[in-house]
Amino acid sequence: MKKTLPYILSVSLFVYLIIVFTFASAKLREVKCEGLQVVVDGTEENAFIDETEVLGIIKRGYGDIEGCNIVSVDKDSLEHILVRNSVIKSAQVYYSLDGYFHVEITQRKPVLRILSGGGYYVDEDGKIMPLSRKYTSRVVVATGDISQKFACDKLYPFVRSLKKDEFWDALIEQIVVRNEELILIPKVGNFKIIFGKLEGQEEKMEKLRLFLKEGISRKGWNKYKEVNLKFHKQIVCVKK
Repeated sequence: MKKTLPYILSVSLFVYLIIVFTFASAKLREVKCEGLQVVVDGTEENAFIDETEVLGIIKRGYGDIEGCNIVSVDKDSLEHILVRNSVIKSAQVYYSLDGYFHVEITQRKPVLRILSGGGYYVDEDGKIMPLSRKYTSRVVVATGDISQKFACDKLYPFVRSLKKDEFWDALIEQIVVRNEELILIPKVGNFKIIFGKLEGQEEKMEKLRLFLKEGISRKGWNKYKEVNLKFHKQIVCVKK
């Protein structure tokens, strides 16, 4: 008896679960869709898409699901339709027993805006993202002769490194590219920083950091019109 009791309990639990799941499935088939509740994350930082647009994408791509049995709606299809949108990074769709579908949207986050070749963003994953007519993200702007390959492979990692550093994130506003050489335009002061090629960028940035903190900050941000980092182990400045 002692040997068979665990077996009997396991079978009884299994049968009970089948009954519960069968009952729950039957109840779910009776639940109609009452509507959709949309949450878009990161709207305080970027506002490329809102609830109204998400609802429109679903209606155009899948159809009207209000009034449908919730179990008859293909949640995977809804998610695939949503992530085809150029500003949506990911979408999660699920329903609750009150009949509402919940749609959680994660927007793509640009880190760099390119104003060449018609204009586009490079997002936090290093992928091309089209500009939006609705919203302009406040990120570093790059102009000049910039191929998409250079933007994604070289310029994007450099800008990401700037963004991770509070000092550079607060200082650098624009980048001008000429023959894959960089000119940095700061937010303060009326001068430009001739950065040159990206090779050796860490050494250049540390050299520049020291100069800005120990040199320009003492002599004044408007003393020079050009700061050149292209020379080995030295900074050459041109006064106004």
